[in-house]
Parts: sequence; C-alpha cells; structure tokens
Amino acid sequence: MKKRLLAVAIGGLLLSATQAMAYPVEVMSSIPVTTQIVPQLSTANSTLGTILSTNQQIGGAISSGNDKIAAMIQQSTENMQQYATYAQQVQNLEQARRSYTVPDSICSESASGQASQIARQSSAKQSTLASGGGVSNSAIKKVLSSKPDVPEKGLFATAEIHRNYCTKEDADAWGELCSGESAYPGGDKEVRSLLAGAGAEDKAPELTFNQEQTDTAMMYLKNSVRRSPGRTLKKGEVKTDSGRQYIGMMTEHDAIQSAAEQPQLAMVAASQPNEATKDVLAEALQTPSSKAWFDENASAEAKRTGMMSLREFESFEVNRRYANTDYQTDLQAMDGDNLLRESIRIQSLENALLLGIKQQLQENAIISGQQLSLEGAQYYEPRLAQKLQQAAAGATRQ
Repeated sequence: MKKRLLAVAIGGLLLSATQAMAYPVEVMSSIPVTTQIVPQLSTANSTLGTILSTNQQIGGAISSGNDKIAAMIQQSTENMQQYATYAQQVQNLEQARRSYTVPDSICSESASGQASQIARQSSAKQSTLASGGGVSNSAIKKVLSSKPDVPEKGLFATAEIHRNYCTKEDADAWGELCSGESAYPGGDKEVRSLLAGAGAEDKAPELTFNQEQTDTAMMYLKNSVRRSPGRTLKKGEVKTDSGRQYIGMMTEHDAIQSAAEQPQLAMVAASQPNEATKDVLAEALQTPSSKAWFDENASAEAKRTGMMSLREFESFEVNRRYANTDYQTDLQAMDGDNLLRESIRIQSLENALLLGIKQQLQENAIISGQQLSLEGAQYYEPRLAQKLQQAAAGATRQ
C-alpha cells in the first residue's frame, strides 16, 4: 500500500515539472525527411502526372473514336437510304419496261387478229367449188357443173377420168384403160386427197392444195357423195303430173345430197390458198421463231405463193407455239405483263378452235337429222302404203 502511494506521488511531481517548463520549438531540417520521404513524394508526383497525362490521352482517343463511330453510323444510314431509293427506282423502271415494252414476237402475235376474215373468205369459196368453179380440169369441171341425161353416162365419164388417177395395181390390171401410174395415184377414190392432199403415198401431208390437188379432191367428192339416181327429164315429160312428181323427188334428193357433200366441200374450200393470209403471213414471218417453223413445216404451195389455206393457218397458229422449240426460247424471255398477254392470246386461240369444233358438231347434227329422216321415210312409206290400200279396199266394200 505504501509503495502504490509513493508511485503516485512521484508521477504527479513529474507531470507538474513538465508543465511548468514547456517552450515552442521550430524544426529547421530533418535528414530522414530530406533523404527519404521527399524523394519518394517527388517520384510519386511524377508517376501521378504521367498517369494523368495517359488518362487524358486515353480519354481524347476514346472521344475521337466515338466521333468516328458516330460519323460511320451516319454515313452508313445515308448509304442505305440512297440504296433503297435507287432500288425503288430500278424496280419502277423494270415494272414500266415489262408493262410497255413491245416484245420481239409482236408481229407473229398479231397474226391471229385476221382469223375471222380468213374464215369468211374460205366459206365464200364453197358455192363456187360446188358448181365446178376453181377447177382447171375440163372433164372434172363438166361432171361437177352438169347432170348426165342418164346415170350410165355419168359412170362412163367417171371411168374416163379415173385413167389419169390409176395406181400401179390399176395399170397392171387394166392396161390401156390407164395412162400408166399416175402422179396422184388413187386420188379420185382415196380420202387422203381431202385430208392431206393428193400425191405419192409417202408424201408429207399438205394443208394448202395446189391446183391439181384441188381438182383431185373435187373428183373424190363427186365419186363419194354426188350420185344421180335418175336421168334428166325432157321438156315434154316435165309437163305431165308424173314428171312434176319426179322433179319433186329429185329436188328432195338434191337437198339430202347437198348436206351429204357439205363437210367435204368445206374441207376443200378450207384447203385453198387464201388471199387474206398473205399480209398476215408476211408480218408473222418477221419473228425468227415463227419463220423457223414455217421454213421447216409449211406446205410447198404456201412457200410458193406466200399464202396459206385456212386449215394451214390454224395449224400454223397452234404448232408455231406447241411444236416449236424456238418459241420456247421466246416464252422464257417473257415476264410480267408480256407473259400474261401471251397466256391470254393462247386462251383466245383455244376458244377459237373450240368454236370451230362447235360449228362442225352443228353441221354433223344437221346431217344426222337428215339421215334419221331418210330412215324414218324408208320405215313408214311401205307401211303407210299398205294401210292406204287396206283403207281404200274397205271404202270400196262399203
């Protein structure tokens, strides 16, 4: 306890002595500060300055890079806008080209516009041919334009004309009755004279007839459907009641015969060179694809005269598309409105051909009706005659 009190007393004395003797002090220099601390601070300041300068340069570079990126983005946006504008202009020009450009095949495309005129001219030739007009062979013209006094004379004329159409078999069998083998063998008795033009058996079909083929086709028509069932009456015979009845029956026969020969007559007329095709064909051949088909497939008469028949013109309109590889090249070059127009033209051509089929069916229906009428008459006439006799006999008994 005494030791603790002593220590406390000594501490208090020392503290009192220190407070009593305190004075201000000014430190003039310090070796540790000068030699160690100050150099380190200088080095640190230099490093901090370098870091600041580097940061300033990095900041400037970043700012410059941002400006360049912004400029690039703006330039890219402007380029995209210009490209979009250019693309739209190109699209508009292409659309205008497709809509208003005249195709290279316009000449051949316009050919079908004359189809109705060609058909009318073909139909107009039928009546002329029926009476021997347009036939150059005098013997054939005579049998077509006149009626023999008796049917037997007509048979003699037919046999005499056939000598110019003998086949090799005919010439071998009949000798002097033939003028040798004909250049148109069997032409007056073979249906190919109507369908493909008379000529050698191995020749290619021809849809536009020359003059000799026309004469031959008309002689085939005469042999196949135009027959005389009786002789021509004399003037004195015509005045009798029986003569008038005879004329009435011949008139009925002529009406049936006219219907029977109509399809063949229309075929021959449609096979004649047609003036209406001349300008149309000249225009169509300006198109290379159409000319290529014509040069390879057209009939000799069409090439010689520059005119086609109605039949060959229709074949030309169809086959220069369907059977022509050059047309396929034209078709591949079409697009847009031009391709649409070509589709419409093809559909119109199909409609025209279908109309022709309809008209042929109507003609066939007329002929079928007449055939039915003849069959009905053949069936009822003997039965009606029998009933008439029975009725007359009953009336007599009463």
